[in-house]
Amino acid sequence: MRLTLADKWLIGGLLLLAGLGIGWHIVLASRLPGQKAEIYKDGNLVETVPLRNGYRQVIRLGDRDSEYNIVEVQDGKVRIVEADCPDQLCVRMGWASAAPTEIVCLPNKVVVKVVSVQPADIDEITR
Repeated sequence: MRLTLADKWLIGGLLLLAGLGIGWHIVLASRLPGQKAEIYKDGNLVETVPLRNGYRQVIRLGDRDSEYNIVEVQDGKVRIVEADCPDQLCVRMGWASAAPTEIVCLPNKVVVKVVSVQPADIDEITR
């Protein structure tokens, strides 16, 4: 089967349209106002911080010597900067900025959730 010039243009146009849609979602939709980060330790909500540009906060969870995590919030993003867990997966996850993203540190029982303040457009049946 041989592709004609029109087929190539159609495929190229659809790929461009899909790429623009994905780019819009990543860049614009993830930066919608009204997002916050909820930080949990041992299943208990420790702190809620806003995710907005110009805001910066560093939060230390746990003891000084063992089972600690350092969470950084900066310019609408959140990440775990440092942890004493052996695998360091939570640190390597990097920045999270779009709801519903979670950063989890299983050994230290820390969860950082990015949530939207605005209600979702999903009905109750699909939740």
